[in-house]
Amino acid sequence: MDLPIIYHENYVAPLPPGHRFPMAKFRMLWEMLLASGVASHAQLHAPELLPQSSIELVHDSSYVQAYCNGTLDAKAQRRIGLPWSPALANRTCTALAGTVLTAKLALECGLACNTAGGTHHAFPSFGSGFCIFNDLAIASRVLQKWVVVRK
Repeated sequence: MDLPIIYHENYVAPLPPGHRFPMAKFRMLWEMLLASGVASHAQLHAPELLPQSSIELVHDSSYVQAYCNGTLDAKAQRRIGLPWSPALANRTCTALAGTVLTAKLALECGLACNTAGGTHHAFPSFGSGFCIFNDLAIASRVLQKWVVVRK
């Protein structure tokens, strides 16, 4: 089996002009992998969104709801470093699902690569450092819930 590579077009969401976060890097990585022949479309696995309850295995329900519904206060958004938008919320949840899919496929295939993810600076009740939710912790908890892993 070819190396599974996880990517979704929703990994990129628009940010205000001049914003310092390099959002385009996720699309650029996928395009570079294709252009260089390192990857092919046959290796592509696109994640499907997780239920909100999966995010709440790690994060406080009130924080998850505030972020997903766009009611997170300005101070919390500044701490994250990314302004809320529906597109960014969708991007965030798609990337979470990508990390879960990557972990699952890595266990099945021995290795899998996600072209986004690694948002480990988020805490249970707040985001930080461009990280809204902790995708690595969520992947671990979801795989435990699915009884794919025990620890």
